[in-house]
Amino acid sequence: MIRKITNCLLGLFATTCMIVFPTGCIKDKTTSTHTVRYTIMTPVLKPKADVLAAINGNASEAVQQAGKIYIKGRYIYLNEVDKGIHIIDNSNPSKPFQVAFLNIPGNRDIGVKDNILYADMYTDLLAIDISNPRKVTITSRIDNFFIRRNYMYGSVVDNNYVAVDWIKKDTVITYTDRNYLWEGDMMYALNTATGSVSTSGGNGVAGSMASMVLMNDHLYAIREPHSVGIVDISTSASPQLDTTFYAGFDLETIYPFEDKLFLGSSVGMFMYDVSDPISPVQLGTFSHGRACDPVVTDGQYAYVTLRGGSACGEASNELNIVDVKDLMHPVLVKTYPLTGPTGLSKDGNLLFVCDDKSGVRIYNASNPDALKQIAAINSKEPYDVITGNKKALIVGKNGLYQYDYSNLNKIRLLSFYSLKQ
Repeated sequence: MIRKITNCLLGLFATTCMIVFPTGCIKDKTTSTHTVRYTIMTPVLKPKADVLAAINGNASEAVQQAGKIYIKGRYIYLNEVDKGIHIIDNSNPSKPFQVAFLNIPGNRDIGVKDNILYADMYTDLLAIDISNPRKVTITSRIDNFFIRRNYMYGSVVDNNYVAVDWIKKDTVITYTDRNYLWEGDMMYALNTATGSVSTSGGNGVAGSMASMVLMNDHLYAIREPHSVGIVDISTSASPQLDTTFYAGFDLETIYPFEDKLFLGSSVGMFMYDVSDPISPVQLGTFSHGRACDPVVTDGQYAYVTLRGGSACGEASNELNIVDVKDLMHPVLVKTYPLTGPTGLSKDGNLLFVCDDKSGVRIYNASNPDALKQIAAINSKEPYDVITGNKKALIVGKNGLYQYDYSNLNKIRLLSFYSLKQ
């Protein structure tokens, strides 16, 4: 947890406050100090206006750390974690090629309606006209939409600036300066930027790890850990915040199905009826042990992966299948042990589960009470998967894979978009 150093608190060193801050907690003449080796991460800031003006980055930008994926029409939109979005032409799945890179610091989520792309830039929600992906334009922006979306490393930056990079420096620190944040074994210098500073219509398809989704004329996004913001996108280029509602504890993912929202959290699954798009009605909830929790559903069953051994909490690594035919009273059908699952997808009776070093497991899910693994795709440490039309798009640790699974006995690799281009 990030701890902000105040006069009377220094994280785990609170008990040594007199030594660390001789003039802080009490008036004392002691000159004792305490030093330790830390890594200082200092943000490189640019005026937000300049960043937005240069949103079209290098079209040949290589993928370094792939994140969430979104599909619409012939394009794949691939998040480069906290850096931006790769726009990839997938007209020929055997030979995908990148046509543009959108330079969006702090980006993690993507949504597309008509020719407007919605993306987070740290706390802001951007609406971007991608009619010409090589020369996009910002049509609108909702400032401070993502209320609790802190900058990387917990740094707080003036709203007129954006952290576009970080300078790393290993050093020995003497605890006499209160203008720092601690996170693990790193120390982050705060910079308040007070001085000089260096397609077709309709919606697309998001992966199961998404925390922002589109349903018809509305966008739903996790604004902070416990609430969801509802944005009117009936006029695509001019999104307007309608309302925000408390939706559950420690929310992580959103999955839309028909007129329902299935919210995955670190403590369970929350289900809402959004027949009235701006007045969600809570239905049932399903609780589980504390763990990371994406979810997908086919309307009869919800498939929930739990990943432990991380910041989410406990050590459970499993798949829960939940009967949701009665949404007010969801019932656990069965639990299946896994290695370290993340994203998942369902195509008919086939269930695809990303499971760490086990690759993507493929199950016959016709009988949820007796799930059978019938195949596997050995992509390296997969993160998320989108399936449909007998094609699977997988984001793995070392690249973006596409497979043809029309013959489960001979799954065929169509293409591999490398992270090391």
